[in-house]
Amino acid sequence: MRRDAQAQPLPIAGLHLLVLSSFAVAQPLFDLLGKNGEFFAARGSTRWDTVVLALVLALVLPAVLIGVEALVPRTARGTVHAVFVAALVGLFVLQAVRGAGGPGWLLVALAVAVGAGGALLYVRAAGARLVLTVLAPAPLLFLALFLFHSDASRLSFSETEQAHAAGVRPSGSTVLIAFDELPVNSLLNSRGGIDPVRFPNFAGLARGSTWFANTSTVAEGTTHAVPAILTGRFPRAGEFPTFTDHRQNLFTLLGGGADLHVLDEETHLCPPKLCPGLAGSFGGRMGTLAEDTTVVYLHELLPDDLSRGIPSIANGWDDFLRDSNKHNDPGRIDPAFVASLRPQPRPSLWYVHVMLPHSPWTYLPSGRRYAIRQAPGWGGDEVWTQNQAAVDQYWQRHLLQTGYADRVLGELVARLRATGLYDRALLIVTADHGVSFRAGEKRRPLSDTNLQDIAYVPLFVKLPHERRGRVVRAAARTIDIMPTIANASRVRIPWLVDGHSLLNPRAPERNVVLIKDQGRRFVVPVAELEERRTRALRRQVGLFGSGEPLASLYGIGPARALLGRPVRALGLVPAHAKLDDVDRSSYLVQVSGTVPGPTHDIAVAAERRVVAVVPAVDGRFWALVPRSALRDARPEVYAARGSG
Repeated sequence: MRRDAQAQPLPIAGLHLLVLSSFAVAQPLFDLLGKNGEFFAARGSTRWDTVVLALVLALVLPAVLIGVEALVPRTARGTVHAVFVAALVGLFVLQAVRGAGGPGWLLVALAVAVGAGGALLYVRAAGARLVLTVLAPAPLLFLALFLFHSDASRLSFSETEQAHAAGVRPSGSTVLIAFDELPVNSLLNSRGGIDPVRFPNFAGLARGSTWFANTSTVAEGTTHAVPAILTGRFPRAGEFPTFTDHRQNLFTLLGGGADLHVLDEETHLCPPKLCPGLAGSFGGRMGTLAEDTTVVYLHELLPDDLSRGIPSIANGWDDFLRDSNKHNDPGRIDPAFVASLRPQPRPSLWYVHVMLPHSPWTYLPSGRRYAIRQAPGWGGDEVWTQNQAAVDQYWQRHLLQTGYADRVLGELVARLRATGLYDRALLIVTADHGVSFRAGEKRRPLSDTNLQDIAYVPLFVKLPHERRGRVVRAAARTIDIMPTIANASRVRIPWLVDGHSLLNPRAPERNVVLIKDQGRRFVVPVAELEERRTRALRRQVGLFGSGEPLASLYGIGPARALLGRPVRALGLVPAHAKLDDVDRSSYLVQVSGTVPGPTHDIAVAAERRVVAVVPAVDGRFWALVPRSALRDARPEVYAARGSG
């Protein structure tokens, strides 16, 4: 007598679903997440978090499916089981073909057809069912490899006595503010100073502190750059931004003699003993793990043209849904942290990592959030599109969001001044790394062409009672920040660091050293890289100007002087543009389309007045227009002038 799927006992059917689910869902995620331990480290996941997630991925889906089978009538059980087999086979096939090219719907149709064929084979061929039975150990093997032989296996948050490496009491309090993805060039005007018109709060800080104008980071991304700031050491390949891998850091140095007020959702160098509750509750961590894992899986599953509506996973390691969550504002500092910024009975350390102006760039200088249809950006390898006009718009949006970072800085400094802590404390403001805007090149991972954009970051050091600012042009590094804090606090560091206190005389640095996440080093002479940065600043000023209000950023390129002027007085001629649909629902409106000709500048007008000026490259343009300027008028597009 032939045995088919309808006659399968529930335990055997469940085993087959477990095997198929492990290949279709669990193993792809185990493989991807196991190679990217930062996914867990950046959110403060403990070893138990990863264990629970692994068990959920491996067991919950097949358990739910077999539970459904157990609830349906016995006569329908075989049909339901076949449908589940088809779905799991289809998921597996879709991941295999998603990169084959072609319309996404066609690839989905192919996966559905193959899934149906696989289910039919499963029902009719005992050999197919035997293969799944033989593969029964596979789920256990996948689970073991993830838990014991991947990046995730190294994550734990020990609470050892090493948390108090230095038992001395600092002489005063320190406030350390670290912005994210902020190249110092973004703050500068054409003369190389902090632009007081566009960024008044950064400029005000510079007037009353020591600005180390040639400060370079030592790493390309947050997961290594922030630990370098907090440890004073060059990053090493394979390290995670956790206390486990960085036990000797600023928090363990001062935690024995100072109160710690730490606000950082991206790295976790403060041990739980010194910063209880910083990583959040178990339920909260597991909730974000579940959300973000789902987003990652959808990106792994769906063809590119079907995944455009899914939150990006290219902007960080966690909280991917924040892109679509209007309430998760990176500029909103925890009110409890802000309230603590006042003189305390004991010396204190305040540290806040502000995720500004880091992408996604969706905030105006006022702090208002906007949503637009994205221009072509960068792919999973973080290489920009080849169209410089599209890249320039992202640069424009970065500068607008830098205006919001300036506003947040102003609010923090105002709080410090209001409580009297500004004058009494050591205040340091910096950033972890920069970002690059060059078509066809990498956005942030270090390369030979973008070093000058990634390397240089702002660094302001205001000593207690310092009121008169000065500029230091000698080369400095972010690994110098931790030794500088120790020096100013009269604390001896009882371990070796690579950085040096900026308060003491020392031999000038000859080279800028930058380290990729994988460990490759770029060593560039200081003079050479500073010259490249100067050229990059000239390029920026040529596109966006300087010393003008941030509203002038709606004009890009050599024709930006047309912004705000009447069309009739300029004698502009129509550009014969074909416009994309215009969505007026946001504070900023995207006016985009095609125009004849390969490269030239175009002016967008509303009610016969120029409201945006942008380049058109290869016949495409993308212009940002304030909704208040466009109002209900139909945008008009004019040829502005040649740019080549």
